[in-house]
Amino acid sequence: MQAQRITLAAFVAAIIGGGAALAVPMSANAATSPAPHPTGVVINEVESDGDTTDWIELKNTGEVPVDISGWAVKDNDDTRDFRFPAGTSIQPGAHLVVDDLQFGFGLGKEDEARVFDASSTLVDSHSWAQHADVSYARLPDGTGAFAQTTASSRGAANRDAPAVGSVVINEIESSGGEPGDWVELFNPGIGAIDLGGYVFTDNSPEDTTHRSALAEGTTLQPGDYLVIEEADFAFGLGGGDSAMLFAPDGTTLVDEYSWTQHAATSYGRSPNGTGAFTETSEPTKGAENLFAGVAPTSPVVINEVESNGGTPGDWVEVYNRSAETVDISGWTIVDDNAGHTPAPAPASTVLAPGEFYVYEESRLGFGLGSGDSATLADPSGTIVDTTTWIDHAEVSWARCADGDGDFRATTASTKGALNACSDVPVETPGPTAPAPEPWTGSPEVTPIASDITLGEDMSGLEYQYSPEGSTLWAVDNGTGGLYRFDVAVDGGVTPAAGWEQPKRVRFQADAENPAAAGPDAEGVTVSAEQPESVYIGSERDNSDKSTNKNTILKVDLGDASGPDVVAAAEWDLTASLPQVGANTGIEAIEWMADSELEGRLLDERTGAPYDSANYTGADGLFFVAVEETAGVYAYALFDDGTAARIATLESGLGGVMALDYDESTQTLWGMCDNGCGGTSALFQFGAADGAAGYSVTHVARPAGLPDTNNEGFAIAANETCIDGTRAAYWLEDGVKSDALKQGAVACAPLATPDPTETAGPTETPGPTETPVGTEAPSATTAPGAGSGGASSGGSDADGEAVGTGTTLATTGAEHLAIITLTALAALALGGVALARRRDA
Repeated sequence: MQAQRITLAAFVAAIIGGGAALAVPMSANAATSPAPHPTGVVINEVESDGDTTDWIELKNTGEVPVDISGWAVKDNDDTRDFRFPAGTSIQPGAHLVVDDLQFGFGLGKEDEARVFDASSTLVDSHSWAQHADVSYARLPDGTGAFAQTTASSRGAANRDAPAVGSVVINEIESSGGEPGDWVELFNPGIGAIDLGGYVFTDNSPEDTTHRSALAEGTTLQPGDYLVIEEADFAFGLGGGDSAMLFAPDGTTLVDEYSWTQHAATSYGRSPNGTGAFTETSEPTKGAENLFAGVAPTSPVVINEVESNGGTPGDWVEVYNRSAETVDISGWTIVDDNAGHTPAPAPASTVLAPGEFYVYEESRLGFGLGSGDSATLADPSGTIVDTTTWIDHAEVSWARCADGDGDFRATTASTKGALNACSDVPVETPGPTAPAPEPWTGSPEVTPIASDITLGEDMSGLEYQYSPEGSTLWAVDNGTGGLYRFDVAVDGGVTPAAGWEQPKRVRFQADAENPAAAGPDAEGVTVSAEQPESVYIGSERDNSDKSTNKNTILKVDLGDASGPDVVAAAEWDLTASLPQVGANTGIEAIEWMADSELEGRLLDERTGAPYDSANYTGADGLFFVAVEETAGVYAYALFDDGTAARIATLESGLGGVMALDYDESTQTLWGMCDNGCGGTSALFQFGAADGAAGYSVTHVARPAGLPDTNNEGFAIAANETCIDGTRAAYWLEDGVKSDALKQGAVACAPLATPDPTETAGPTETPGPTETPVGTEAPSATTAPGAGSGGASSGGSDADGEAVGTGTTLATTGAEHLAIITLTALAALALGGVALARRRDA
């Protein structure tokens, strides 16, 4: 492989010309640096993602004071124009800082800082494609190029060396992945790295059609991944091929890997980011590489797991694989729920060589979920073994061979005995990609008029119907901003009176601190029981972005007369939800009335159909979606700030970024973003035989909706239908324009007529799919699709499903048949899509 690297690198140098740079197109937002201003004033440092404020620092690099009265500070929007007051000057060598509390606007993740003198001449500018981890600063101070720092120096000289990143090829899919071949890059360094102009090629670098340059402004943060798709580099990777990455000069080889045949899965570095390439156990596009299990070193290991209701319940079996007797008194087992206490083995538990010990559910004190793990630790707390599964095994989950093999599903449960491992490998239980139904409505999607001003970090949407005039709510995760729009008859929106600017939602703890960063607001919903309140779902406090704070905040609209509004109530769900990364928690929230759920939703706390009488004062349930698990979790909220987790729904998708309940079809929509191609999971509760449970079908996004980072979704009420369709809305995160989009979805069918009338369209029937509590396994569950999934047996005190139930049923699309046929008929008659043309 080394010989090939030298040959290919030399060949590329010869082809390109020994240092001639490849032509790389500039990105649309790349700013041209102005000529040095005669005053010597420069932008010296920028903070665009501050814990309290965004700010811009100027420095006078000249030798005389500079009067900057009337000078302007702008971002990339000319309408945002701050003027320095009369008498403002900067002394030679001095620094001057102006922040967003002064200039009145925030700096986005893809933005620009610009300074103009009093004659409107551009003095200096700096643009960026994403937030810096800390700040962007000139290094050396005042004169150098901008680089990311490891510590800001607001109002002082920049003395910090730039944070240095690096890049490696980390994983390669050469045999037709999703949606094609791809190469994953990884930054194992301690700082960001600018990849603008880096060149990717295969083993044909002499072919100009096999060279692809990364766009200017492409920055890779430390520990982050960047996937280059086949659609980007426009050529496929062969069975015997190479992946090569060159610096922007086109000749300096940064990294390369060659192979002689396709991997059965993918090729990846082991350990992730630093090791040699080998075949992975499964592709992990944009995530840490996974490999087949390594033989354990502990004398006692986990050997078999029953997570789906054995006899008498769930259990974990450990096995002494050594030739010595081992005392496991005090050795503990715990699952992936950080709220569960590790369960110890009793005192004087001694295992002879080849002997087993079973931790029964009665000793564990909790059940094991459909996507869960079991971890074994010695009395000191040192982890000695662990295993993770992404769905219930049909029988059990066990090592083959006993003691040191990889885990897989077995054909027979062998509790307290050697595992039933056949010579033919049994497929590991895993997801099947959902086969989505087509979108029922117009394929067209159009941006809302450009005079709607939104932030750059938009997330959640909610449609609130009223015969007097409906409302569309939206939230910004970067600022905690709450937006309110009036909805017109044609579905278009305009800012509500008094809501021309968003209201900044505040935590109660920040009531006296208006400069606090506020909640990372990802979702918004309203309750029909309390129409004068709005509920916000937040995954963390923007003042402490490294810590989970999965919280629901209640905002009373009567308190929202000013620019800020403090939450009237809060519910912290962090301990109750699965433990996930700080930026992969609550992504969406939706309220549902008790009347929609009574007797139809299985209550994981009681093991019986949901009965609102058990949760007096809750007034409906709030469903929250967690990004990392792709699970949806139902909660009853109480006035004292406590909450009870009622149910866990598995979407069968790689993520759920938005939730919306359509009362007219009794369907809870869970929308995924571009990580799943914009597919939605449609949950319906109850079954035709009256059993409690739910079923899931999947629906593709409309053809006209770009496959982008859409994090908000809402459907207009059925009362607004025109010619068989009604408005649907999407909200894209991370863009400054055209974030809010409008399309159309099919209306619900008409109600069933009286028996004496001519038969017509009937109401949407309940799902005919297998309900929860039967023996049908999930057919569309995705990796990480919910942690601690519910079963139909009993439950523990924490709401973890236990007992003798089985996996949640997530198959079938029959319940959409009537809606689909009705919608197609309406469209055939000339249905009109409710989309607005974007204003010029």
